[in-house]
Amino acid sequence: MHNTIVEQAKHSIHAVHELIHAVFTDQDGNGAAAIDRLLPAFAEHFSMVTTAGAIVSREQVEQMFRGAVGARPGLEIVVSDLHTVWHEGHSAAIRYKETHRLEQKETSRLSVVVIRIHEHSAQWLYLHETPLS
Repeated sequence: MHNTIVEQAKHSIHAVHELIHAVFTDQDGNGAAAIDRLLPAFAEHFSMVTTAGAIVSREQVEQMFRGAVGARPGLEIVVSDLHTVWHEGHSAAIRYKETHRLEQKETSRLSVVVIRIHEHSAQWLYLHETPLS
């Protein structure tokens, strides 16, 4: 069963970043609508550590996304190097590399996300980002 859990968790990572891309670029004018599809992926008590070391809550993440609609047109986001760090029951921790490209500048981070799968729905419980560049 863990393979299905891990596969769903990895799929969620790609799906969430596609929505984040839609928010930041607002390419089709659907950035705000993407937030409404993005937020259910984050558990009620979700928290994260940003690349700057700040600890932020789900509410703060929502505020950030609402203020960032269309703020980075032309942004490319690439998710790669997904690796299962841990899995037990209906939860998994996945490490992945996230690379942003915008206007000839590239930045990358390694992230570890803890995801719980419930009734085929992924919920992000915790995310920790570490800058690489």
